[in-house]
Amino acid sequence: AVVSTQSTGSIIGGLAASVIYITTYKITNFIPSAMFASAVFAFSHLIWFHSIGAEIFSLNNLFCALLLYWVVRFQRAAVSNRARVAMEASFLAGLSMCNQHTRVLFIVVIGGWMFVSLVRDKAITTEQFVRTGAAFALGLLPYIQLPISAHFAGAANTWGDHRTFSGIWKHFLREEYGTFRLAAEEDEGDIMGNLGMYTHDLISELGVITLLLCALCVATAWYFHHIKTIVYVYMVNIVVYLLFFCNQANIDLQGHEHNKGVLERFWMQANIPVSMLAGCGVWCLYSLICERWAGCSKTLYYLLGLGAFLVGAQQIKNNFTSCDLSNNFIMRDYGRNLLDAVPHNGVLLLEGDVASITTSYLRYCENYRADVDVVDQELIGFDWYKTMIGPRFNHYIFPYNREIYFKVVERRRGEIEPFSYNFQDIFDVHRAAGVPLYVYPMNMKEGDKEWNEKYDLVPTSMIFEVRHKEDDYSIEEFLDIVEQKQNDNSRINCDKSLYPVRSWEHMIAENCGNVHFVPAEYAHIKFSEDGTAYLKPQHRPLMIRIFNLYRRAHDALSTKAEDGTIKLMYKAAHNENYGIISYLLYQNYFSANERLEAGKYARIMTEQLETYMRRNANDKIIGNDYKNIKSVLAEAKKQFPDLKINRKYDLV
Repeated sequence: AVVSTQSTGSIIGGLAASVIYITTYKITNFIPSAMFASAVFAFSHLIWFHSIGAEIFSLNNLFCALLLYWVVRFQRAAVSNRARVAMEASFLAGLSMCNQHTRVLFIVVIGGWMFVSLVRDKAITTEQFVRTGAAFALGLLPYIQLPISAHFAGAANTWGDHRTFSGIWKHFLREEYGTFRLAAEEDEGDIMGNLGMYTHDLISELGVITLLLCALCVATAWYFHHIKTIVYVYMVNIVVYLLFFCNQANIDLQGHEHNKGVLERFWMQANIPVSMLAGCGVWCLYSLICERWAGCSKTLYYLLGLGAFLVGAQQIKNNFTSCDLSNNFIMRDYGRNLLDAVPHNGVLLLEGDVASITTSYLRYCENYRADVDVVDQELIGFDWYKTMIGPRFNHYIFPYNREIYFKVVERRRGEIEPFSYNFQDIFDVHRAAGVPLYVYPMNMKEGDKEWNEKYDLVPTSMIFEVRHKEDDYSIEEFLDIVEQKQNDNSRINCDKSLYPVRSWEHMIAENCGNVHFVPAEYAHIKFSEDGTAYLKPQHRPLMIRIFNLYRRAHDALSTKAEDGTIKLMYKAAHNENYGIISYLLYQNYFSANERLEAGKYARIMTEQLETYMRRNANDKIIGNDYKNIKSVLAEAKKQFPDLKINRKYDLV
């Protein structure tokens, strides 16, 4: 299923580039222009990367390119035929609205221009106007699938209750997701900051040459009458889209590289007319030069054609590695690890698009771990979730007969919605029914913390088991469980440098790298509840088991680079914790006068704590505990002067 979906996306992306080529050629009748526009667009990282994944954006690009193509058709058509062309464009506009709603900004500009032109030229009758509106409505017909699926097909995964008109309308407006916004919050976007980010990304994606050619085209369009109107319509599309979208894009970007990746996907729509205008700029440059030096036209034609080819080749060279997904299985492996960590007939409460979509794909498309009920924490807050999704669950229990999940931070139970429930209610009913319940990630919703008094989230693997405090594991039982599952994450490549910084894959690699250490740190915390336990020889085997959890996590997330340096695929804080457990073992053996074993753990402690401080220095982070760390390291060096060079301190 995923191969066919990605192949379809690639084909659609190729069609979008082809439409850009055809459109630019129809405007200029100049092949180098068409070559430049299609190549610089199709092989930019943003377009290429999102055309080979299971995303909506390649189809959005195709529809936008087609709408811009119909601008050329309308402008070049005889006045008597323009009403028919406008009707075709209206149908295409309606059909395109079934894919991505940001396209409405193009539709308003193009539709408004066509309408004014038709009225000005008296080229449309009332009947034709009604037919044009009907054509738009006809294009929206795919939406009829929503109520049909809701009533008869029982969709396994859906958004909203589509059995009623109000539910369909809410879905159409994306009210629960934020109509014309990237987040449901009421705040507006940082228009200047977003425009600055777009300009930076435009230069990065398409290059300075593209921007200069686009500017040349707009600046000289008045001189070339047969392209002037088309250029101005395209330019208005770009300006209206960017101003409106940048004002409404209210997603939080501070310290969130992935959110910047969410935002930049919407730059693709603006890049389509920019690429076309840049292609037209090639023709404008050619025409202006040939007007002055007519004898060089043939040579210049071939030079510009070669230049367009080289620009495309350079784009491929720059972006091939980051867009090569032939060995990219991180999504599949990530989803399988989440599901494999749940016992048979268990329930997994997930949060976030990546975790929910990957596990849903595996369950519904590949029938992988279909015995597990996957529940989206972010969706159970909607009143339609129980009605539409609930019947698909075999094990998940909705508390009592309550329909609405307690989701507003400031609200307390008994106010406003007396029939709401919270996480404690969910945990209680599953514990009473004996249904294994797990959550991922650990950061449960703010404002819903009543469960803390009765339950713990125990990191037995990549996910967290919901455990009642009365049923708490002893540290030995916990270690038994974790050691059985220690290979749960082994098939995920957590090297985030393999993936683009703003991609889903990069975020998964970063998260799964840090998750490896969570069980070790959880056991470490439980062990440290007795402040003197580390000095008692009888606790040494327990400390070694915790140390080995750290060591396995460290070894699994350390690779040697080509230059011989060690690349660590986890945060520096884990080096500190790994160093601390090594320090406890060093002290345990040293207090028992077992110097050889003490030295072995002192070496690991020294390596990890020095690495912690070095990595923090590289990231310009100053730790509050450096004074104590340096004192501990100085004492170890005093006791073992040859600690770093003597092979007898190697821990096998």
